Amino acid sequence: MAPTPPTIPGRLETARLIIRRPEAGDGAALHRAITESIEELRRWPASLGWAMGEQSVEISQAYCEAAGAAFMARRDFPLLLTLRETGAVVGSSGLHRPDWSAGTFEIGWWGHTPSLGQGLVTEGVRAILNLAFETLGARRVEALPEVRNHRSCALCERVCLTWDRALGATRLLAADGSPGVTRVYAAVRQPSKIDPKA
Repeated sequence: MAPTPPTIPGRLETARLIIRRPEAGDGAALHRAITESIEELRRWPASLGWAMGEQSVEISQAYCEAAGAAFMARRDFPLLLTLRETGAVVGSSGLHRPDWSAGTFEIGWWGHTPSLGQGLVTEGVRAILNLAFETLGARRVEALPEVRNHRSCALCERVCLTWDRALGATRLLAADGSPGVTRVYAAVRQPSKIDPKA
């Protein structure tokens, strides 16, 4: 029998962020953040394939409703990164592909382009890793940045995700469809190494 998934908090707080599941009514704020970041997001079609398609408030709203429902059903755990002071969306992250029997998750993220360089996504990812290990009992969390996404690879290293292996030419790295390598970074159950206050 598969283990019963634990109760997942729908809201985390850090020094500068409120990290929470998407809700009905978040569509306009999320769409604004996507629109202001779309040029950068579309550089990574393998990781962020959804960014290649049409964008609208209605599409973002539908995503928020579906993502919130998936969270409540414990199938997937998408999270918005929002500023404590203003509530503005400054990125998105989450724990995906949960395998409760193995205790494994995949973590992903993207940041609002005008807000990059302030460590906000790093702060959010650290807190979500702590959630995975300390609350959800994760044994392993993986991130799969595209090899040319140097910003995401550097973030992995800042939050103590260790380079594990390369997947080879299994994903597309460019809009022209050129093949390349996806890196696998992983953290194994060592919660003391992941400090959201660092």
